[in-house]
Amino acid sequence: MSRPDPRPASDHQQRVLQAACSLFLRDGYRVSMGAVAREAGVSKQTVYAHYENKDSLFYAAIEQLVLPLHASLEPERRTLAATLEALAVAHQQHVMDRTTVALARMLISEAPRFPAAAKTFFRTAVDSLTERLALRMKEAMERDQMRQDDPDVAAELFMSMLHGLEGDRRLFGMRGRGLKAQNDWARHAVTVFMHAYDIEPDERPRKNTKPGKRTEFS
Repeated sequence: MSRPDPRPASDHQQRVLQAACSLFLRDGYRVSMGAVAREAGVSKQTVYAHYENKDSLFYAAIEQLVLPLHASLEPERRTLAATLEALAVAHQQHVMDRTTVALARMLISEAPRFPAAAKTFFRTAVDSLTERLALRMKEAMERDQMRQDDPDVAAELFMSMLHGLEGDRRLFGMRGRGLKAQNDWARHAVTVFMHAYDIEPDERPRKNTKPGKRTEFS
């Protein structure tokens, strides 16, 4: 699966994307291209000049949301420990963001009527990122920088640890952790994962925290 295009959008294109995101969140996937044009303050022809149809516009909007997560996996020359830490920070800042959670809620409610849109979101926001992380882990295993195992399983485990129950709390409108507590959770998830897969930290002594010890994000 291809990675999102990191090149900045033109002014008109950015206005169209912002308008599309706002309308998708407010009205669901039933939004028309004409409504997007009116919201963006551009002509309908301008919208179609950048996006062939609503599916391609929706795909581009999702790409914008996941760009920070893909950026955390670059540059590839970064150590695996630094990559995991960067991804954890990006995940807390963007996946747990209110806009992303609201979009996920919308897609869940619209999935029976618009299954293709829901699949696009999952493949673009989840699958593509996990596949890139798995490739990074496979390379680390080949270089003996990580315990030999199934890289696809390892990548999925790490993403699941970052998401935790906090993603579900926010999805269902429950009270979530504060920013500090959630960042503490992310750091702890990285530490536990690195211990489990024998990944050496970057110039930091390994701390063997006893299982069951109460942590700051409890």
